[in-house]
Amino acid sequence: MTTRHTFAVVTCAALVAALYGGRTELRSAPQWRTTNRSALRTVSQEPAQQPTFRLMAEAVSLEVSVRNSNRRTYTGLKAADFEVLDNGVRQEIVDVTFGKLPIDVTIALDVSYSVNGAMLDRLRRAVTQLMRDLGKEDRLKLMLFNARVNRVVDFTQDITVVEKALTTVAAGGGTTVYDTLSVAMVSASAPDRRQLVVCFTDGGDSNSATDPEVLVDVARRTRATVALVMPPLISGIEVRSFQPRTTTMIMPSARGPAAPLRDKLYATVVSETGGSRIGAGSSADLTQTFRAVLDDFRSAYVLYFRPKGVERAGFHTLAVKVNKSGANVLARKGYFGG
Repeated sequence: MTTRHTFAVVTCAALVAALYGGRTELRSAPQWRTTNRSALRTVSQEPAQQPTFRLMAEAVSLEVSVRNSNRRTYTGLKAADFEVLDNGVRQEIVDVTFGKLPIDVTIALDVSYSVNGAMLDRLRRAVTQLMRDLGKEDRLKLMLFNARVNRVVDFTQDITVVEKALTTVAAGGGTTVYDTLSVAMVSASAPDRRQLVVCFTDGGDSNSATDPEVLVDVARRTRATVALVMPPLISGIEVRSFQPRTTTMIMPSARGPAAPLRDKLYATVVSETGGSRIGAGSSADLTQTFRAVLDDFRSAYVLYFRPKGVERAGFHTLAVKVNKSGANVLARKGYFGG
């Protein structure tokens, strides 16, 4: 493990410890920027454990979305319909599932000063409806963030708990998008449950301790799929992969001079996790947007393969193909072997 990788793991471990070490109510949750650096001094003295992509009985699980040009899911696909390359080496797919595993959904809502009363009302309705759309074994976690990151409700199936938490939300303060995404991606979840992180934000970040390079590194390590619901991209901007070593810390303004750089950063985060960015303007129907995100995630395949012909340790680059002409394939870009 490189020094940079170790720092990313340690930083995120410290951030999570700082967040979950306190109470979960919004009014008493700790502020990361203050607590993180204190926690980091303690955690960094201990060796960091390498997070790995899930391995069960030596098999790697890989979630894959397969859609046609009309965004309709290809159903009924079998192992023979897929090709998975691990570090360029073709792998044997030993199992394929579709719609069988329960889902843990983490909803992270930006409640900074930029979110007005009408938007808050629409967010409340959207999250409440999403809770109703979950399957009987699915669960939802609610996180709110402004200048602080707060776990308001841990994974639950109780809609009344979520509704009660949403009624007390008041907008204000700065924004910690990078910290929030880092915590959501590394937070523990049962290995036999799929993980979806849905983050609603205007995209600006003014208070995070997590820098862009660390955020990208965490995205490469997480088991979660990230969906970002945020304002549409600036017209004419071509979003390419974020290059951590050539970009400095991004400015706070949501649509200021640094917005194209930040768009590249967010594009990289969703690409690494096999997720998506959904443009949502000020008048967007957030209820339908959240529902579409959940439906897309639910309709993904889960492939299992046992890596052969590659070194076990280190980062493994993945490539997935499907024998359907014109199919749009979406999957995470790789995993860390243990």
